[in-house]
Amino acid sequence: MNILIVIPYFGGVRGGNPDVVDLAVRLQKRGHTVIVLTASYNNDLLYEEEHGVRIFRVKPVCYISKVDYGISFPMLEFYKLMKSFDIEIVHGIMLIGTQTFSAAFLSSFFRKPFVLTVQGCQRAYVPYVDAVSTAFDYSVARMVSLVAKKAIVLSENLSERAHDIGFTREKIRVVPTSIPYKRKFNPSFFDSNRIRKELGVDDKIVVCFVGRLVRLKGLSFLLHVQKMLQKDIADLHLLIIGDGPEMGFVESMSRKYGLNTTVIGWVNRDKVPFYLSAADIFVNPSLTEGLPLTVMEAMAMQKAVVATDVGGTSDLVKNGENGFIVPPGDVRSLANAVKTLALNDKLRLNMGFAGRDIIKRSFDWDTIVRKIEKVYEEALC
Repeated sequence: MNILIVIPYFGGVRGGNPDVVDLAVRLQKRGHTVIVLTASYNNDLLYEEEHGVRIFRVKPVCYISKVDYGISFPMLEFYKLMKSFDIEIVHGIMLIGTQTFSAAFLSSFFRKPFVLTVQGCQRAYVPYVDAVSTAFDYSVARMVSLVAKKAIVLSENLSERAHDIGFTREKIRVVPTSIPYKRKFNPSFFDSNRIRKELGVDDKIVVCFVGRLVRLKGLSFLLHVQKMLQKDIADLHLLIIGDGPEMGFVESMSRKYGLNTTVIGWVNRDKVPFYLSAADIFVNPSLTEGLPLTVMEAMAMQKAVVATDVGGTSDLVKNGENGFIVPPGDVRSLANAVKTLALNDKLRLNMGFAGRDIIKRSFDWDTIVRKIEKVYEEALC
């Protein structure tokens, strides 16, 4: 099968959507020809190959830093790829991406089936962006739902999102994503005591966040939690991995309130499990998600998780079993959950074991790839 994947971010300097990178490589290894059309950021190569997957990047026409989003309409590039590689099916990921919905309409011109992966809600909590997103849902998204043959959602909880923008129940398929929990996110590969000592947090209770430093990720709530709790739990320490437009805000807040915080900044994806191994608790205070990879990675590394109830997060975090689920934006509930784990070593340990078991049991890559192939086959019929 000749497959064109269209997505706003794919690997490169920012390491975007590593699960889609994994999916593309696995499909290629199973004998398909996989081509990727995506955007270029910073010093990304405009063309590269990864394990046989050919990646074509176009530079955004403009970039909105507040929501970390580049706009481009690569219609000419899409046309060339469809012709050059005799594409049979187009898989668009992240509907709000201008590349993705452009591909949806152009697919119909070529009379090729278009499959859309619908991710989390589109609220950005930036007023003008949210207004545009709402208008988008009632216009462009509805038109895409008519063009697309199938919609893939990452969890049952996200099925309603696909239905709300116009997909019939018959078109929707639930297929989760996964992470390399055997070869990369495996706690047995790391000496956590040595790493904690190396980072200077060997005598601390380490609360870890991994992700882009953008407003959507809810860092302001986590910083307020640290401010509230370190008065009573002096050895509580916040470890932040990632960069983005909110870096200055995070650093100024930490200085202003004297927070026990270490900001590592951007790291290569391969280094993420190294830092996760130093954590006691993983927190994802995000305001919007699909099926959050960072939560899956923390679970695979046997960390107790506190996360907001957005997107498909509750499919991962079973409240009271491998962590706690709290309402988005609720600082008090977030603080109570972190405090409960910070004061109970045994609970943290047991929840960590439970989390890795969930990943091993329910998110096997081989099964997921076969399900994706089945969706493609249904779309081609």
